[in-house]
Amino acid sequence: MESFRGTFTNKIDAKGRVSVPAKFRAALTAVSQNQVTVLPSMNGAFLEAGGPAFNAQIEDILNQLPPFSTERDQLSLMLVGNGIDLPFDGDGRMVLPKSFLEFAQIEDKVCFVGMINKFQIWAPAAYEAFRLDAFKQASKTSGVLAGAFNSMMGRGPVVPSGGRSDGEAT
Repeated sequence: MESFRGTFTNKIDAKGRVSVPAKFRAALTAVSQNQVTVLPSMNGAFLEAGGPAFNAQIEDILNQLPPFSTERDQLSLMLVGNGIDLPFDGDGRMVLPKSFLEFAQIEDKVCFVGMINKFQIWAPAAYEAFRLDAFKQASKTSGVLAGAFNSMMGRGPVVPSGGRSDGEAT
């Protein structure tokens, strides 16, 4: 299964070509994919991308809905109908369609953000604003998210929901 980790910013040329990070390409080619599925996100002005595991997750979500339901048709339109498989050229680049660039407000640079089974493609300034807000929100919350944030920031251990940090049951 492919795994995408890290954040990378690359230039995009006038034709919409951008070099996909080598680590991300390697993850895709390891599962016999010389392409990536890309679609506009339903959660904001950025793109979602991935390989077979990402596509399988989309199919699993859709298969939980009745086959001819309006909900399944609408979600299929968003997750499948709006997606496109983009091949890599000999230099490891993909060509992002103009409509995708406009949707994500991408101009001269692209920020790739690994999300384990998928990655996101952002305009760098939009990603930085989102990232800063996410850290601010995470530091204010309680529960698992706050525990993970505090552990990551060196402020204490992650405490599982309903558990204690010392390993003893509650």
